[in-house]
Amino acid sequence: MNNLSPLEPLQDVIRQRRLQALKGQENRRLLFMIIRMLAGMAIAVIVFLWLFGFRVVEGNGMYPALHDGDLTLTYSKTEYIKGDIIFYTAGGKEYCGRVVAKGGDVISYSDDGKFSVNGTVQTTGVAFPTYAPEGFEGRQTVPDDAVYVLGDYRTQTLDSRNFGCIPLQNVRAKMIAVLRHKVL
Repeated sequence: MNNLSPLEPLQDVIRQRRLQALKGQENRRLLFMIIRMLAGMAIAVIVFLWLFGFRVVEGNGMYPALHDGDLTLTYSKTEYIKGDIIFYTAGGKEYCGRVVAKGGDVISYSDDGKFSVNGTVQTTGVAFPTYAPEGFEGRQTVPDDAVYVLGDYRTQTLDSRNFGCIPLQNVRAKMIAVLRHKVL
């Protein structure tokens, strides 16, 4: 006597198709999960590159803080305060320097190489004299939409003494970390 039901072969076919359908659903879920992960990573990279960047220091104008060839991590959407190291453009070229005065500050130079902001001599971290640019007399007020930038290697750099106050629209980024110091 045959114990098999006449519908048994049909039930096997239905079971196999159901297993295939479940496997297909798992594959689609896995594919959508991978697509979501890749899209999330792409968005993260785009946001990172929009806000952050990498810049290589050119020249020794920021010596000893930075050397020619140092790799830096920068942030482009920020306010700038005194002491920040920024990358800015002047005369069609990008430079690196330290913000020493902001809009509304009054700057002046003394004959013995001292630099003052709002009447206070600035001495922090600078081992080199800061002589006035040629033709500079008295005091100057930094415009509200600009910063005054000096290199740390004051006797061997191009900075606001050469270019004047740097408009904020010419500031490209603020350095937030040195990722690699070039080996001297």
